[in-house]
Amino acid sequence: MTNKQFKIKIKEIMLELLKDYDLEEITTTSNIDGYSTPFAFAGKGKKGKKKRKRISTNSTGYAVVNEELSQQDVTQIRKIIKSILNDMFRDIWLKRNAWNRI
Repeated sequence: MTNKQFKIKIKEIMLELLKDYDLEEITTTSNIDGYSTPFAFAGKGKKGKKKRKRISTNSTGYAVVNEELSQQDVTQIRKIIKSILNDMFRDIWLKRNAWNRI
């Protein structure tokens, strides 16, 4: 198996794995210009926070959710992703070597 064929095989496997994941979130501003969003001109100060909370709870029916990721969370997520990818590449490498022996 050449290097090019190996890369193609990896892409096929990755695309197959990505098809299995379902998207569980939506965006409500997909078809609106940026200036049309309710928070486009909200300030960063105390007034802006009050405006954001008032608009999000009254007019849209949504609630403000603070799901900000800290740097520690990002680092931990990176480690998990690296671990999963390392396992996948190891499995692919082992299978590739097994295929070459046949």
